[in-house]
Amino acid sequence: MDIPRRHRPAHGGASHLRPDEARVLEEWNGFAYEPVGTAPNLAATQAWMNQLQTDNGPAA
Repeated sequence: MDIPRRHRPAHGGASHLRPDEARVLEEWNGFAYEPVGTAPNLAATQAWMNQLQTDNGPAA
């Protein structure tokens, strides 16, 4: 799986719409995506997504 983390709006819809709404955070566990938390808005979600890249070095 080349996308170990993903997010989706808590109330549905496209991920770029309503950037001030909460997001559900999900991580790949080797079999399926599982919820690991929430973020209050798109900016916090993007920081969470980028944290994995920072922790593992630059993205290829």
